[in-house]
Amino acid sequence: SQQQATKEGSGGGSGRKLSHPVDVRSKRDRVLAKYHGFRDAAKQRRERLEDARKLQQFRRDADELEAWISEKIQVASEESYKDRSNLQRKIQQHQAFDAEVATHNNSITTLKATGMAMVSNNHFASEALKKRLKEISQMWQTLLTTSSDKRQKLQDAQKRENYVREADELEAWISDKEAVASSDELGRDLEHVEMLQSNFGDFLKDIQTNESRITDVDKMAEKLLKEGHPDSELILDRQEALKEKWKDLVSISELRKEKLAA
Repeated sequence: SQQQATKEGSGGGSGRKLSHPVDVRSKRDRVLAKYHGFRDAAKQRRERLEDARKLQQFRRDADELEAWISEKIQVASEESYKDRSNLQRKIQQHQAFDAEVATHNNSITTLKATGMAMVSNNHFASEALKKRLKEISQMWQTLLTTSSDKRQKLQDAQKRENYVREADELEAWISDKEAVASSDELGRDLEHVEMLQSNFGDFLKDIQTNESRITDVDKMAEKLLKEGHPDSELILDRQEALKEKWKDLVSISELRKEKLAA
């Protein structure tokens, strides 16, 4: 009958129940949320791995640069200027050293830029990065200062040696002239006296010609004293001694001239 057919039709679905649209949306939202969470976690993982790679690269570069700076500080700290021999060669070697240091300035700049970029991007090791950059910057400054000090000391040593050499040569020349001017020989006869007078005239001309040497050496000393040379005390003592020695030579020469003219 119709009632029976309707009854059978209502039970003909073997108990299957259609999903409600709200349930479908909810399930979809959960799946999407899970997917988005997985995607975000994967992105964060990739970013952290990239940050870790950048950190290891930074540390490797920093270690290499730090080792190089430390080695160069040791070289710059050597007191080769205390040995007065071959100063010009040592100065040339240090000029080459300075040039090598200058070529690494770009390495310092690049490392700083890399580190600060990582810090600006909120790298997980930002504090450690800033600390390392500060340490390397301080080491670099130590190297520059130490190298500059050594360069100055080498130059000071060379200036001192140049002055001492000129002073030694002038002092030796004055001593030779003093020996001549101190002679007591007055001549055996007129002819001999005239010969001595003639020779002494040439001697006095030589003294006058070389007077510029005492002036030049004195100017060298004055320049070094004005610059505040570290060996100023030695230079001043030598300057005064040379002036005194020159005065003695002039005085002895005048006395000898008078004796020969008498």
